[in-house]
Amino acid sequence: LKAAAEKDGAERDYLKAQTQDLRKDSAATNAALSGLRGAEWAQRITLKGDLRYRHEEIFDDAQVADGSLATADRYRDRIRVRAGLDARPTDNILVSVQLATSEGGADPRVGGDFRSSNQTLDGSYSRKNIYLDQAYFDWKFSSWGSLMGGKMRTPFVRTGQEQFYDGDIDPEGLALQFNRGMWFGSVYGTWVDEVNGAESTVTADALLNGVQIGARVPVGGSTLMLMAHYYDLVGGQGRRGLFWNCTTTSNACANGNSTTGPAGAGVLTYDFNVLQLATQWNTTIAGRPFQAWGQYAENLDPSDLNTAWAAGVLYGAAANYRTWEAGAMYQVVERDALFGQLIDSDFGGGTTDSRGFVLRAGYAPVRNWIFNATYFINERNVDVGTRSDYDRLQVDMNLRF
Repeated sequence: LKAAAEKDGAERDYLKAQTQDLRKDSAATNAALSGLRGAEWAQRITLKGDLRYRHEEIFDDAQVADGSLATADRYRDRIRVRAGLDARPTDNILVSVQLATSEGGADPRVGGDFRSSNQTLDGSYSRKNIYLDQAYFDWKFSSWGSLMGGKMRTPFVRTGQEQFYDGDIDPEGLALQFNRGMWFGSVYGTWVDEVNGAESTVTADALLNGVQIGARVPVGGSTLMLMAHYYDLVGGQGRRGLFWNCTTTSNACANGNSTTGPAGAGVLTYDFNVLQLATQWNTTIAGRPFQAWGQYAENLDPSDLNTAWAAGVLYGAAANYRTWEAGAMYQVVERDALFGQLIDSDFGGGTTDSRGFVLRAGYAPVRNWIFNATYFINERNVDVGTRSDYDRLQVDMNLRF
């Protein structure tokens, strides 16, 4: 019995030792797994951002009644900062959040300028405003389609360097996109202004809905892109409240579109049912990318001053170490061809009824550091009012991180 008891005790001691070793191994394994899970989650998040420093000069020759200039030549420096993250909670869902600088509206209820993320260096070293620039999900539900929703990036494809739509605009709503083979397109519904009020008032919301379809046709080693795009401004005609930051006593808030009513109270005269057709040729010349494009638009509601067109070229691409680009375009936008709130805020001072050239050049001394120069040679009030020259020079230093 004594020998059996000693043997049993020895076996117990051995099992205890084995159990302790297993616990240590299990703790080490759990720690390693936790580290792997943390590393996997970290791999699902990507930080992004950019900083742009801009020197700008504006020469507006518009005159007042006595023949003197309405505004003096303007010189200013501006910064733009955007920072955000992309997260992938699942393999087919992207969640993107981005903050950006912008100058605030005169109405404290209104956020930053929706057509610009620039902040002018001004205000006695005052703090600068930061706004929610983007916050959206992108669900890739199949190999050919995705659903985007929130305050999102542009939900349709743009051609070349055209100025029909400002690249800083981040629409708010839902968009269904598809891309299969050479075909691509999107259908979107976005909110411009949500209205509420008494039961007896008109509370129709202003919406911007659209559809685009296109194809990228391979031609040898080149690609020909063809696109058709249609958008409808719902609830905009006869409205004024959707104009951003409107404090002027004139009807200038419409950004060049026709208005009806007294000064300071004018509303949009026409609806905006805009059809756009575009083409773009992408190829290489002497080992560098070359792009030529053209675009035409017509507002189907008014019968006059309702068309716009643009054409341009871009040679090279400033992106990697010691790469460069140069381009030029010409654009004409009649008074009611496009919804004035959407067009580029720099071309013609951000108004319709304008035309002219845009010349640009860029150089990247190192990767993620690009110098750009853009010169606008435009005319304003081409068809309505007193025609005037409008020139604008922008010299940018762009840093991406």
